[in-house]
Amino acid sequence: MESNKLVIFQVNEEEYGIPVEQVISIEKLQDITPIPEMPVYINGLMKVRNELIPVLDTNQLLFSSDIQKSDKTRLIVVQTTDLLVGFLVEDAKEILDVKLENIQPLSIIATAKSSYISGMVNLEKRLIAIIDPGKLVKSLAELDEIKEEVENQLAVKE
Repeated sequence: MESNKLVIFQVNEEEYGIPVEQVISIEKLQDITPIPEMPVYINGLMKVRNELIPVLDTNQLLFSSDIQKSDKTRLIVVQTTDLLVGFLVEDAKEILDVKLENIQPLSIIATAKSSYISGMVNLEKRLIAIIDPGKLVKSLAELDEIKEEVENQLAVKE
């Protein structure tokens, strides 16, 4: 039986999943260097395994409010076609093996507003939105600005 593995994380007390093949690592929160005049959802840059990556506040992206940081707060490092990014999440909970018959597409109305949600996992007591990190990053109006700032910071370090 076909299945998908998803990294399940929590934001605003809701569960979301990212396909495991797009996740590079899950990191504990370390020092984040703020960048002036960036969009509110960018906390700054963090060095992860000698890579500078932009830290995106998923709570801010999805719900327009700052994430509440705690000991459970994690950074999910994801490779997209455009950029290596870190999604700041309240908790990275588990890796879940989901059967394909439990994944349902979104309606056309929901897809238009949230094109980065590729489907819903419908389990007995859980409903988990699957996020396509590439589409989420591409939906950011300031994508070129973010890439440019990462390149500028890399040039300063060399």
